[in-house]
Amino acid sequence: MLRFLSFRSLLLAGFLGVALIPAAALMQLRHALGLAADSAQRHQRQGQRWQEIARLSQEQAVQFERASRQALILRDRKLAQTASQARGELLRAQQTLRLDAPAEALPDIDAILDLASRLPALPAVQRRQRDALFRELNQRLERQQQALAAAGETRQASWRGDIERMRQQANRLAWLALAAAVLLALLFTLLIHAPLRGLQRRIARLAGGARQLEWRQSGPADLQRLSRELAQLDLRLVELEQQKTRFFRQVSHELKTPLASIHEAAALLREQVAGPLNAQQSRIVGILGNNALTLRQRVEALLKQDAGPWLSSELHLSSFSLSSLLESRLASCQPLWQAKRLTIELDSVASQVRGDASKVETIVDNLLLNAIRHSPAGGRLTLRCGRARGQAWLEVADQGPGVPGALRDKIFEPFWSGPAPDGERPGSGLGLTMARGYAQLMGGDLSLLADGPGARFRLHWPEPEST
Repeated sequence: MLRFLSFRSLLLAGFLGVALIPAAALMQLRHALGLAADSAQRHQRQGQRWQEIARLSQEQAVQFERASRQALILRDRKLAQTASQARGELLRAQQTLRLDAPAEALPDIDAILDLASRLPALPAVQRRQRDALFRELNQRLERQQQALAAAGETRQASWRGDIERMRQQANRLAWLALAAAVLLALLFTLLIHAPLRGLQRRIARLAGGARQLEWRQSGPADLQRLSRELAQLDLRLVELEQQKTRFFRQVSHELKTPLASIHEAAALLREQVAGPLNAQQSRIVGILGNNALTLRQRVEALLKQDAGPWLSSELHLSSFSLSSLLESRLASCQPLWQAKRLTIELDSVASQVRGDASKVETIVDNLLLNAIRHSPAGGRLTLRCGRARGQAWLEVADQGPGVPGALRDKIFEPFWSGPAPDGERPGSGLGLTMARGYAQLMGGDLSLLADGPGARFRLHWPEPEST
């Protein structure tokens, strides 16, 4: 069922479920409290009306008795009318009360109505009987008032009991709603977290180099769609790695053969097979042979195991003289910078540093070759190195055209080569990429600085502790 739902719909359903359960409990409680409040108001109004009728009945009964006695003594017609009106009011009040009076008050109401009906029919001479009937009427009215008050108290006690039951019910509903909301939240958390956790583990394995993983995934629809896209990415990575393998094998074949020929030709010249050499020619042939051998070794290291060594994390740490390394690399490319009549300025304040000398050497070679290629004839090449705050650094600057701002972020991308100097062929696009990779491998970085008419590269790396 989850495969038909997206994360958004699943989260919405979870939030609605968590919110609606307490809301439903609150609505139920609100309805019950509303009914209880209406019942309490109705009972209160009814009790007040009962008490008002009982009070009015007692007043009219007193008026009826007083006016009746005075009318008999004084033979006054107005007093007789007053007594008759009081009696009528008493009868109407009791008949109104009888409509909704509690059951325990009905016998007294019937007795009061009967007494009020019998009293006018008694002859004037039956005074003692009239007095007895009036006493009984007053007693009935007083007992009626007490019965009504007791009925009101009973209703109030019943209402308070209902309120207490509703309070207990509200507590149960609150705890049940809380438990249901927590269980629902845990359920939706598991439904979402478990597939994400499995997908996260597979992505971590993919990042670690594993390929062709099992990407089928249960869970929401968009998570399954993401799994399918990751499966396609996995296949694409496999294809790219196969293309990379084929590329490096082809490059290996294309580079190793001419390099071997150059090395053998330099060896023949050094052995003076083609004729004797003077001292300067022997020195140049020696430089050519050494650089050809160095380049061949680096190409083999680069291409071994599909470029594994320069992409691996293996470091060979040692202490070495950074200024001596710069002088050595300048000497190895002396024919190149002499051909352009460049002036070399070496400013070194660092002697012994700690790091991977072979990788620093490769970085310096790439920077020097790049600077020599782009330097104008008769220009100046500046090399500086030093140590600061636990880091070793060096800079290589030329007086060439520099790097345009739009291309500053691209020069370190693999296989990207900028415009070649006049009369030279474009580079391979791997030199600066490899140099930055080595710098970052040592925990540092290689960057292009913005202050200068030409290009100024800065390499820095933290010096590790001696072990």
